[in-house]
Amino acid sequence: MSKLIAISTGLKDVEMAPGNIPCVVINNDFVKACNNFGNNAVIFGPHENSELVDISKFDAIVISGGGDINPATYGEDKIEKTIRVSDYRDSTELAMLKSAEENNVKTLAICRGHQLLNIYKGGSLYQDLKDNGFTQIDHEKPFKDARSHVHDVNIETNSKLHTIIQENEIKVNSIHHQAINKLGHELKITAKSPDGVIEGIELTNNWDALGVQWHPENMLEDPVSIKLFEWLNS
Repeated sequence: MSKLIAISTGLKDVEMAPGNIPCVVINNDFVKACNNFGNNAVIFGPHENSELVDISKFDAIVISGGGDINPATYGEDKIEKTIRVSDYRDSTELAMLKSAEENNVKTLAICRGHQLLNIYKGGSLYQDLKDNGFTQIDHEKPFKDARSHVHDVNIETNSKLHTIIQENEIKVNSIHHQAINKLGHELKITAKSPDGVIEGIELTNNWDALGVQWHPENMLEDPVSIKLFEWLNS
């Protein structure tokens, strides 16, 4: 029997029959990443009634990438470089994470999702890497580099991520200007880039959840992506 996987996303204004209206949109490669393993994907957009969000009936969820997270969620004021904030998306995805933990639903958190998983567990972010001295590697490489290897990532051997990928060092794409600062509780660091940016986290309790800072959905043919989505869909 096929599994049901919820994939979170945000809104984007799109020209439709009623005019230019907010639409729930996502990279279709996420759907392919579920279909490739015989499973079904359900796109989960921002909810205005996030207090009612319940994902207990799903076999797994993906908290996907997107705009920046409101720093009020980790007790900071917003700086000018923090952009494309959506409070409805933040509250919806935080509710998804809470429901996933309470029901031990397998969770893959990607880029923004990786950062939000850390915030959900009480952690914080650097609102801009370059402003905080991370200048050795340019981590913000979208568009033409989004499906290319941008930098190395070193994986901790004593981690679920290493068990899945079976490699100590990998190459990844990179489309972010923020990153984890203070680590949340019940989390462990599983991967870092050579400049010290946290690229992977996972839970230390019984919740089957992990986060990665890169975008495996943009490189579905990459062996690392295949292994991550195989784990998600298993």
